[in-house]
Amino acid sequence: YASVSYMDAMVGRVIKALEETGQREKTIVIFTSDHGYHLGEHDMWSKVSVHKESAQVPLIISVPSKKPAVCHSLTELLDLYPTVASLCGLAVQERLQGKDISRMLDDPAHTVRDVAFSVAPARKGFLLRDDKWAYIQYGEKAAGGIELFDMKKDPAQFTNLATDPRF
Repeated sequence: YASVSYMDAMVGRVIKALEETGQREKTIVIFTSDHGYHLGEHDMWSKVSVHKESAQVPLIISVPSKKPAVCHSLTELLDLYPTVASLCGLAVQERLQGKDISRMLDDPAHTVRDVAFSVAPARKGFLLRDDKWAYIQYGEKAAGGIELFDMKKDPAQFTNLATDPRF
């Protein structure tokens, strides 16, 4: 909670400085993180997993003249570069894996991705996530195990369905 309060205060200072210098109306502000953090969930106190608490990160984009909204589409951090390029009127290169998510700023219901992929190198974990399912694999060939979670019925990822023949 202290970290959240501190970041809130620091973001407030940045916004205030932009307003005081007349730069706010021509500055895009993005707040994000490279990972989330477990606070005891799944018996972990760390940031190196691909469970929801660690794989899901904050993403707040404030663009002058755009109204605040909450968007629920899956995105990936590699989407930031093409998005910022687009918002700045620059060409978005076709070769990029990231997607321009700026349409969400005008249409919060817009879906950018049907699936998202995350990696936790320290645990050799991989996450493939869609709107309903989270599939986790440990190791290139799943030698460390697999997990499957129904994110609609089990958003806290308590029940691993990977060994259930129905799934």
